[in-house]
Amino acid sequence: MISLLRFLLVSVGICAATNSTTGNTITLPQLNVLEGSVTVSGLSSGGFMAVQMHVAYSSLFSGVGVFAGGPYFCAQGTLTLALDQCMYNVLGGPQISKLISYTNDQAAKGTIDPTENMADDKVYVFSGSKDTTVYPAVVKTLEDYYAPFVNSPLTTEYTIPAQHCIPSLDYGEPCGINSSPYIGDCEYSGAGHAFETFYGDLSSGTAKESNLFQFDQTEFFTGSGTSINDFGFVYIPTACSDGSTACRLHMSFHGCAQDYASIGDVWADHAGYNDWAEANDIIVVYPYAKKDVSLGNSNACWDWWGYTGPDYALQAGVQMEFSKEVLDRLMGN
Repeated sequence: MISLLRFLLVSVGICAATNSTTGNTITLPQLNVLEGSVTVSGLSSGGFMAVQMHVAYSSLFSGVGVFAGGPYFCAQGTLTLALDQCMYNVLGGPQISKLISYTNDQAAKGTIDPTENMADDKVYVFSGSKDTTVYPAVVKTLEDYYAPFVNSPLTTEYTIPAQHCIPSLDYGEPCGINSSPYIGDCEYSGAGHAFETFYGDLSSGTAKESNLFQFDQTEFFTGSGTSINDFGFVYIPTACSDGSTACRLHMSFHGCAQDYASIGDVWADHAGYNDWAEANDIIVVYPYAKKDVSLGNSNACWDWWGYTGPDYALQAGVQMEFSKEVLDRLMGN
């Protein structure tokens, strides 16, 4: 039987085929999302972006997964600090005390949600022991950053000899090699471990290509100085497509040079989330950025140093607002 979602898509003349097969683009639908189930993760710039979303919209998220990323507002609005302190751990590394103070100040001003919302959240952190792009010492400072805000110890994995990548069970470049698509064949599912940190024990499964959709992102932002791609991707598990099942919701941010122009839909298709999503009723939405040399973003990174403006890490930031609106649509807000 054709699902309600597919019926609605076809009825308005939009084919619900997978992006990699046809390139057709759907309008992002409202789905039945389980209250309190929304989580976020990302790799590298996407890891920093995931932390920004988690902190700024802490009333929404119940967990965050960070792969080769660092603490909130680490770059403090400058590319120099982004490179030196927040990637290569020089000049003293991330200024944790200052970042914690900034977080508290912004929460007091109302530019981000109250920090008390993070108290019961689940945090998963991964850094490959061979990473030479975002040094493990930087990633580990997340433990110090979250200490005043999160009650439970973070779930961490620092022992796998991975380069700069999201680790997967069996896809991508060799685990210890730093190369595109920055998905490492490490015999370890980073996405799966993040999901189990958020949601408890889960079943393994197999994704269905027909459940990965390309969706229009242009309705969620305006203007040209955003570095947001025209489309992203969303994986809608079979059980979640007709609205009869309340499903969890996860947002996954790709890293630099993992945009569609660079590697196609590989992040959305192969980062490792969809197999777990299909078996455990987790909707996974994949926002996509794009290169914009005029903004100083030649690698399609998410903005974690301020190329879109000084509010980049606050709720008023253009990429932050965009990402929240995508989630609001899926939740029917």
